[in-house]
Amino acid sequence: MRPDAIRKFDLFFLASVAMGLASGLLNFDAQVAALAQAWTQVGLQDQAESFIIGITIVGFAVNMLLWYLASRKRQGWVKWVLAAFVAFSAVSIVSALASDMGSLSLTGAIALLLKAIATVFLFMPDAKAWFSGQVS
Repeated sequence: MRPDAIRKFDLFFLASVAMGLASGLLNFDAQVAALAQAWTQVGLQDQAESFIIGITIVGFAVNMLLWYLASRKRQGWVKWVLAAFVAFSAVSIVSALASDMGSLSLTGAIALLLKAIATVFLFMPDAKAWFSGQVS
């Protein structure tokens, strides 16, 4: 049986993925418009929508792979990858907001918070024991 920390990781991580997808859908038009405007100088503005869709699919796939490796395959190294992603996202958001080069949606902030909480559960003692194979 999986420990409580891993079950909580599942709950919070999958909720963060769902919230991230909701954020992407709610902010889709704004993201496409901003990217199209940025890509106008190089003539790629017509590719903005396809790029946003593609990056959303890739992001979803990476998140689900990391979840599977941590939750189902007991790959302890994944907790460090997730911690790095959360830290990078937090720093990126803060620096973008500080330089007036970005914005933060409420749903995006909630998704990041949920992912941070999920990642913390991977560092709990019962999760560490589970990753090391001490718990079945």
